[in-house]
Amino acid sequence: MAKIAPFAGLRYDPAVAGDINKLVAQPYDKIDKVLQANYYSRSLNNVVRVILSDEANRHPETPYPQAAVALSTWIQHGVLKEDPQPAIYIYYQIFSYGGKTHTRKGFVASVELEEKGVRAHEHTLAGPKADRLRLLRAIETNDENIFLLFSDAAGEAVKIMDAAVAGQPPVIECKDDFGETHKLWTITDLQAIKALQNLVAARELFIADGHHRFETAVNYKNECLAKGWKPVGDQGFDHRMMALFPMEDPGLVIFPTHRLVKNVADFSGVALVARLVTSFLVEQVPTAEELFKLMDSRKDRHVFGMCAVGTPSPFYLLQLKDGKIMDAVAPELSVALRGLDVTILHKLILEKELGIDKAKLEAFTHIEYYRYREEAIAKLGKGGIQAVFLLNPTNVMGVKAVAERGERMPQKSTDFYPKLLAGLVMMPLKMQK
Repeated sequence: MAKIAPFAGLRYDPAVAGDINKLVAQPYDKIDKVLQANYYSRSLNNVVRVILSDEANRHPETPYPQAAVALSTWIQHGVLKEDPQPAIYIYYQIFSYGGKTHTRKGFVASVELEEKGVRAHEHTLAGPKADRLRLLRAIETNDENIFLLFSDAAGEAVKIMDAAVAGQPPVIECKDDFGETHKLWTITDLQAIKALQNLVAARELFIADGHHRFETAVNYKNECLAKGWKPVGDQGFDHRMMALFPMEDPGLVIFPTHRLVKNVADFSGVALVARLVTSFLVEQVPTAEELFKLMDSRKDRHVFGMCAVGTPSPFYLLQLKDGKIMDAVAPELSVALRGLDVTILHKLILEKELGIDKAKLEAFTHIEYYRYREEAIAKLGKGGIQAVFLLNPTNVMGVKAVAERGERMPQKSTDFYPKLLAGLVMMPLKMQK
């Protein structure tokens, strides 16, 4: 059973903090050094100073003293204020995709940390978890959300949320770096809160985004218990701030994350193409536009786009010949996991043909990741990039099927859009030491 509760969140006071649009940020793992510097320049109160303080640029294993000082200073000076009573925060994202306007509807709550009640789908890495744990020790606050999904085919949650916010202006409305709109309401009505609690109690929760943050929260809980500390109420270290969304929501958009290959010894694009014909139908394609059209039209056929240095054709479309190939290569995996494009790419191409194993993936020595296929292609031949592999997006029900079996997909298998903004609300952790 998933147990959720309202909490008294920390939120920016615009009268003191300034324009909310200059205070919020993308999640920490989507912020590169250029965007980090941009956020720093927007406001002295931008949330990046907590979630991704630039002290880590100078000392990668920093214990984040500057982030802790920033957060405590903001609270002391009223930049951040704690809501007067516990609430569940209704969170709507209005965005454009595929020529249409979508509204993704969810809510933010305190969720009891129960590993059996939350299903993960992606592998995590030790480095990011250690980094987030150092930050959590310093600030003792949930600074960002974990993005959870739950099944609600009847749309009950949306009905509850729509009724709860009807006629009420949001307490926060802002735009992100991509021009998408984010709205937040505080809901203290006990009937609405109870309705959401009862609904979620009967559901399994699936992590869409934030695997490292979830495992960090569990590690921190265990660390606190080992020290003899005690959690207090629904905001103790045995709870975690999370955002919950129905997985049947038509606004649940997933982008693929494309793979760029580098540092492969004795790499030959010609030899790679010759080897790929064993498992794939290999089709030469003259332009990127034509490749995109073919990939879009064959989403259900396990197709990939490829370009590589030194090949006779600028682009290639790769289509898996037979699913039984994966049965032989990865019999230890479930049918659901073997049938995902990202698994096929990793097993049959990255591992089998290029020798990029788990250790190399975790070291980030041989793969770079990009969201947009045009941007990925433009990197070929630059900075040592030897090949680019383009994927179609993973279906959310495929994610659910893998998570239900307790399996993990390769890192960066899904990229949900838009991201949950950091800086809308935080949850201070309460404990007895």
